[in-house]
Amino acid sequence: MNKDYLKNITKEDRALMLEKAKAKREEKKKAGEGLRQNYADENYHRMIASELGIRMPASYLPNTEVKYLKRAAKHLNIDIKDYLEACGVKTLKQLVAMNPDMNMVCELGLYLEYIKEKK
Repeated sequence: MNKDYLKNITKEDRALMLEKAKAKREEKKKAGEGLRQNYADENYHRMIASELGIRMPASYLPNTEVKYLKRAAKHLNIDIKDYLEACGVKTLKQLVAMNPDMNMVCELGLYLEYIKEKK
């Protein structure tokens, strides 16, 4: 977004944009309530992410948000197809369908755990 545009918005427009963003976040959180939130390895996964320089997504995001897996693979310069093969699937869509109640934090954490074991 152009920074000049941000200088020209009114206080009312800014307040409206902030309100819309807050509503969108709340909507995502509400949608994420059906996901399993407690994983025993979550702290370990977050530690691995920190070591590898990967930012973990919000815990209310479903595992269908595969962009986080793709970003991590790109950041680490590793082909994600090896991980998919190890999981016994050919696509990310098949992978996330295996655990529909999993959040993206756990899905990404499992991927990072796999990467750490391979190194």
